[in-house]
Amino acid sequence: MDTDFDIHDHRHRMKLLRDTGGLSIFENRDDVRCPACADPFERLILIERQSTSFPEHTGAPFCLVRRENDIALFRH
Repeated sequence: MDTDFDIHDHRHRMKLLRDTGGLSIFENRDDVRCPACADPFERLILIERQSTSFPEHTGAPFCLVRRENDIALFRH
């Protein structure tokens, strides 16, 4: 398990879908692997703010990795 996932190391392999300043959503376009389970993920959601809500149901398993300045949510 590699919890030192650095977005900058993988940025060229993902597409930024949304960036609101406190929340960024990326689409995995090149089978980047989740640092929690090592399976490729579909979306990466970086949350920098204290709290956020997701109105829609994810409908899929996900992994969480707590990082120094944010929480990374990897939806599979």
